[in-house]
Amino acid sequence: MCFPALAKGSLEGVKIFIDPGHGGPDPGAVGPSGLHEADVNLRVSRVLANCLREYSGATVVMSRTDNVDVSLGERVTAANNWGADRFISVHHNASVNRDYNATETYVYYYADRTAIDMQENVHRRLVEGLGLRDGQARTAGFYVLRYTSMPAILTEASYISNPYEEARLKDMGYTWREGYYIYLGIADHFGVAP
Repeated sequence: MCFPALAKGSLEGVKIFIDPGHGGPDPGAVGPSGLHEADVNLRVSRVLANCLREYSGATVVMSRTDNVDVSLGERVTAANNWGADRFISVHHNASVNRDYNATETYVYYYADRTAIDMQENVHRRLVEGLGLRDGQARTAGFYVLRYTSMPAILTEASYISNPYEEARLKDMGYTWREGYYIYLGIADHFGVAP
């Protein structure tokens, strides 16, 4: 697809669907002191949406804007029906090993070159910005990656199960930066100045 506005250095006319993982009765992973992944995902996604709109003029839709239950099928259908150009699902991982912490970014096993380019750019910005161990750009069969009809990625920026990281994820400034780093990766992917 051609994006003529990109020559002007903006993402005007580009439709980006942001999916804050989990929500409603599904808290996602829960940190050692009780922080819910779903809440952090939503906070980071709101920042990402604001950055995309305010800094680059992209058109953004979110799968949820509150702590509500949205099924995986509903998320994918909404993105596909809207005709999104890109899909970004925001998550935070967990491990039984509470010492572990890393940044990982996923695409579907059979992702095309466009999705992989978006993954690589976002992953690089998150690793550089958050300063965590590089858990690698990976592939997976996650539902939202498999059934979306546009290039899609899923971020696992850090491990909420790590006590130090959970404390950082409670900080609004830290999660603002995470959303901003994802935005920078998207700008890099499209070749526009952030």
